[in-house]
Amino acid sequence: MESKQIKLEVKDVDGRSNTKIIEFDGDLDSTNVESTLDKVNTIYGEGVANIIADFSKLRYVNSTGLGILLHISKTAKTNRWTFKIAKVNDNVFEIIEIIGANTLLDIYDTIEDALSSLN
Repeated sequence: MESKQIKLEVKDVDGRSNTKIIEFDGDLDSTNVESTLDKVNTIYGEGVANIIADFSKLRYVNSTGLGILLHISKTAKTNRWTFKIAKVNDNVFEIIEIIGANTLLDIYDTIEDALSSLN
């Protein structure tokens, strides 16, 4: 089975050294959840407390991918960090909604909305 690539681009947020935006580009599934989790854990490990996942270029997520998003979200809450998701396209949101994860994840329409929800 061919591995689908996901690209994670980390961006700084002006005036918020403890916040990063991660742009997800591609498909999030069982072929790349571990590398995605490693990348997110590394960012939190560097002292970042807030991560906003920009899903505007995320084409697809499956149940394994959603599982890792829920895991990241739960870990963030446990450690008093935040993990917020913004700009989810309709296809991906539909998958999140079918599984019922939309009530468990912090999802915002825009990056600005997600940023303004931070303390």
